[in-house]
Amino acid sequence: MKDLPPHGRINCSRCFPGSAKWGNTSIEQDGWILENNPLAWGATNPRYLVLGFSKGAQQCEKLLVAAHDEIPFAGFRHNLTAILRKLGLLALEQSIDDRISESEIDYAFGSLIRCSVSHIDPTTGVASKSGDIINRLSRRSPSNDWALNCMRQFLTDLPSRLEVVVLLSNDSNCIDACFRRLQSLHPSMKRINSVAYSDGRVTWIHTVHGSPLAQSHINAWLDGGNTAQGLKQREAVQAAKHVLGRQSLSTSSSETVDTAGLPEEQRAKAVDPAQPRAAAPISSLGPLQSAGCPRFERLSRDGELFVAHRYEDGLYRMANPALGAKKHHAANQIAVDIGAVAGYLKRGYLLRMRGETSKQVNLISPSEIRIIGG
Repeated sequence: MKDLPPHGRINCSRCFPGSAKWGNTSIEQDGWILENNPLAWGATNPRYLVLGFSKGAQQCEKLLVAAHDEIPFAGFRHNLTAILRKLGLLALEQSIDDRISESEIDYAFGSLIRCSVSHIDPTTGVASKSGDIINRLSRRSPSNDWALNCMRQFLTDLPSRLEVVVLLSNDSNCIDACFRRLQSLHPSMKRINSVAYSDGRVTWIHTVHGSPLAQSHINAWLDGGNTAQGLKQREAVQAAKHVLGRQSLSTSSSETVDTAGLPEEQRAKAVDPAQPRAAAPISSLGPLQSAGCPRFERLSRDGELFVAHRYEDGLYRMANPALGAKKHHAANQIAVDIGAVAGYLKRGYLLRMRGETSKQVNLISPSEIRIIGG
């Protein structure tokens, strides 16, 4: 296993004969143009990887003039945020703007083809990075398969923490083309449903693309109704919930609430960190101490020991201090498993902790918390 490229420009010339100079080298083949400008954002060993297909026109316009973190998903971050929230990969108060940074530890962003791709219209001679370029390129001959080249370079040996890859296109032809290529790299890959597949360790989920050029498709996907996009959304959410549920159960002890007998709606809320939860009653559940998990402690001025408070769903509650007084509201707090607590503390989030004597549960600043083990 190896890490993803670090946040910034990527030095890669795999598809280019000889050497390539970032931002200056391009090749043209059979009506297609490939420009050498591969980029990466976020964590090198993430839990979640979000991939567009290739940089679009708005992203390419920003390459040499905008800050690096302003480039990805320019013009449709609001749609992508809504998509990731629907999957349960972002909490309701979060957006991807919070995640696209060099200090990010759980998310990585990029594109399936890290360089930018254009198709030359045979009639007008104009090169375009939009339209049905994804489907056209998926039918390109294997001898000039830039997509497969990029997958071999960056998606063969995957990071150890990676659990979900979100692919921004759910056209059936594109899904089939991606599945075939990825299965050639990961032979144990099997379909979960029409929009998702897995090799048993990493789950790949196709969603609607976030481009506002197809806003009606995005709205139909988000709505989840009885439409083609609505069905694809429900299958994508089902695949994501399976992963999120497995994460919750795999990090819980035998004291974790058994959700097997609950109705579907309650089971979904029990494993979906993006769902707002009413504050669970303070219970006798102690801090979860699975093998390899850290312990979080805070010693108050009067000598009382506070520990991370685990709620009855087996998860912990954290709050963004930027919310001000609203951070105390249960609906504005996120539920995370024990493995994610340290990462959120590093980002400044507050942790709900319980006094071992008073049983009082308070939001505690990371500056007051000592991390032991892990």
